[in-house]
Amino acid sequence: MEIISLYKELGSTILTRNSMAAFFDEVIEISEHDDIIIDFKNIKFISRSCVAEYLKLREQTNKNLIEKNMSKEIKSMFNLVLKQLKEVHFIFKKKTPII
Repeated sequence: MEIISLYKELGSTILTRNSMAAFFDEVIEISEHDDIIIDFKNIKFISRSCVAEYLKLREQTNKNLIEKNMSKEIKSMFNLVLKQLKEVHFIFKKKTPII
């Protein structure tokens, strides 16, 4: 199992879908580990579009991702996006993040 700090990879503010896509391409997908903990410690803000991109890419990867250390604000954004995706009938095949 590997622990990856989102803060160390992207900083405390994550704004663009492209940054999240690059994170998956350049960090998650090249990891030698199948089980990866994504550490959200010190993440102050993540945009709605980044959360949506994260959730979609999370569904596509063969890696088992586990989210840890989400602040109340980050959890709220994830819950909002999860609700919106479910409303448009986005189908989650994997277990959604525990939020």
